[in-house]
Amino acid sequence: MTPEQYKALNRLHLAKGLQGLRLAHGYSLEDLSFYTNKDTAYLSRIENMKLFPKMETISEILAVYEITLKQFYDCLDEFM
Repeated sequence: MTPEQYKALNRLHLAKGLQGLRLAHGYSLEDLSFYTNKDTAYLSRIENMKLFPKMETISEILAVYEITLKQFYDCLDEFM
């Protein structure tokens, strides 16, 4: 995914896509916090569109699910 594609991602789609992916894997925010070493409140703010994370953070989250940023982007509608 290019930086332009990343910027083009709609905040709502990104947030709800990440939330849907987490729920599809049966993880709670606490589980994801454990696996990513990120604060639960921070992850919640991402999913609730309170902040827009860096690309590196999104990649770290997606690594938990063993998918790449491109795979997530290509299948975003499935996770919403």
